[in-house]
Amino acid sequence: MKTLKIITSLLLTGGALLAQPDTIALEDVTVSVTPFEQRLSEATGSLSILKLDQPTQQQSINISHQLNNVPGVFIGTGTHTTNRVTIRGIGSRTPYSSNRIRAYLGDMPLTNGDGISTLEDLDISGLSHAEILKGPASAIYGSGLGGVILLKPIYPSQSGLSYRFSGNYGSFNTARYNASLGYKNSNLAVIAGYTHASSDGFRENNQYRRDQFYLQSRATYKAHTLNFQATGTLLDAQIPSSLNESDFLNSPEKAAGNWLSISGFEKYRKISVSESWQYNISEHFQNKLTLFSAFNDPYESRPFNILDDQSVTTGFRESLEYKHNNIRLRAGTEFFYETYSWEIFATNQGTQGIRQLHNEEKRRYLNLFAHAGFNPTDRLNIEAGLNLNFLKYSINTLYNITNEDQSGSYSYDPVFSPRTGINYNVTGNQFIHASAGHGFSAPSLEETLLPEGLINPNLLPETGWNFDIGIRGKLINERWHYDLTAYTIFISNMLVTERVAEDVFTGINAGETRLSGIEMYHKIEFGQPTSIVNPTITSSMFFSNNQFTQFIDEGTNYSGKNLPGIPAQIINTALNLNIKNVAYFMLEARYSGKQYMNDANSLQYGGHLIGNSSLALKIPMKNMPFGLEVTADLNNILNTNYASMILVNAPSFGGAPPRYYYPGMPRNFMVGLRIISAARKFYGRN
Repeated sequence: MKTLKIITSLLLTGGALLAQPDTIALEDVTVSVTPFEQRLSEATGSLSILKLDQPTQQQSINISHQLNNVPGVFIGTGTHTTNRVTIRGIGSRTPYSSNRIRAYLGDMPLTNGDGISTLEDLDISGLSHAEILKGPASAIYGSGLGGVILLKPIYPSQSGLSYRFSGNYGSFNTARYNASLGYKNSNLAVIAGYTHASSDGFRENNQYRRDQFYLQSRATYKAHTLNFQATGTLLDAQIPSSLNESDFLNSPEKAAGNWLSISGFEKYRKISVSESWQYNISEHFQNKLTLFSAFNDPYESRPFNILDDQSVTTGFRESLEYKHNNIRLRAGTEFFYETYSWEIFATNQGTQGIRQLHNEEKRRYLNLFAHAGFNPTDRLNIEAGLNLNFLKYSINTLYNITNEDQSGSYSYDPVFSPRTGINYNVTGNQFIHASAGHGFSAPSLEETLLPEGLINPNLLPETGWNFDIGIRGKLINERWHYDLTAYTIFISNMLVTERVAEDVFTGINAGETRLSGIEMYHKIEFGQPTSIVNPTITSSMFFSNNQFTQFIDEGTNYSGKNLPGIPAQIINTALNLNIKNVAYFMLEARYSGKQYMNDANSLQYGGHLIGNSSLALKIPMKNMPFGLEVTADLNNILNTNYASMILVNAPSFGGAPPRYYYPGMPRNFMVGLRIISAARKFYGRN
């Protein structure tokens, strides 16, 4: 009854968090995150499409806030550089980053050899849209139990030379400036851009600065298509860390004392490139080869030590596809090789001291995959696929102040991951889909190391089976778009990260767990296609129940307990008012339900409700070769004190209370101006 009242209230009031809900596409667009490129309506899996190239989206420093509106996706945000992406609850145990998912920018992998995906690196100005495939997708992409996020790069939409300039400024001296230049003709599309983003933050020790460039090109010649992508990032950000309950409730602007005392920070420089060649061999055969490489050089000053690490990644993905009549076949391989080197130094109140440790790890994985698609009738789509994954790691101790040698090699048994799915067109606009798939996630470096620094040979990859069924379509003269999915995931050997010291983590396998839930998104349009004013109501809902079915840790039985770090409900509802080619206004609310903070379920965060608004105006510029767009956002209208991220099982050291809470932003605003080189469609159907 309580949940029903919340839903009813949200539907009546509108509302959500830092994003524009109707940017989730329910139109029958083409998707490529699935085994075969196809229409969204025909997809056999549960997926969402998120539009990103819109003025109100361009206000954000990164895409974390937009992804939070996708049903089934939950992003905990500690700072601009501390984000935890979970899909269907998977990944909630990772302390400070996004693990258990795969992420790509076009053909370029964004997930490193340790399974970490850093989506907050990317500036939204270089992105067109995102495709989110929910649930285990190892049959398609290998390691990644939660799902896949495919970010599609943007290209010029009009022939000739084009440009775009934008500037945004808001609370806490937050600023973002972007400039891009593009060119397009019948055979070539290229765009280059630069973005600067900075903020003083609302907390102590919270300054942030990021500079990024991107270059994206696509060239076609007869049967050949070449795609090139390059991104570069320079980041320098202070770390306020998490707070205990008293500080969270009374002084959320504070930083953790030990991080503040040494002005803790992280900085890095990162370059990633990829190039793909697609060759249409004949009417029925197509081959695609992608080469990718990345360099990352981070440095982090922490209260307990200083971490200076570096990684170099190279790899390729090759696939051959066959299409003829109602049959589609695809097979290929992906190889990934990464060298990761890290040094630990003592810290003297933030000043680098003597070197304590220097290790090097080499990570290799190989995927072999094959997929088949069959359309026995015009209404029925059947797909099946499998992936065989090989994982191998090695560690070499180059220096250890204690003279202990952590060197060693280890590998896991090959993992076989099948998947099958079906989609049936019940009527002209109603599609039922169902899928069953296996997935797995390999342990990260921190999870494989025991507290004494040795490799844990008994740690196993976590594996799981996902079963889902759903329906999507349009009703009431195509003015009500809806997408509803129910799922259950059974996980074995779930990886649980335990913090045994402030700077030491280790992993254990947590027996068996079950994650179940319902995802729903719908949009109701009240206006006609020819109407000047088009009001809409959108809702995104996610209800989940997640339990340890068998988990005993150090003699304590947690079986039957709820998994911590996952809200029981997430509901976004919004009222959108679109004045054709002139203005857009949105009022939205986001409800995040209660979540447990530890395995024992003895501590609980009660959830929160936040309201925001957004306004966008198109300024008439008659007889001018450019257009102007003005935007304004007011976020957290009621100035709610809420936790934007929970540190699961936060420990207590030296008698200090545990720090579970990352406080969310108080009431804040952002205004912006965009200059674009030609008239363009501005929201809605023009």
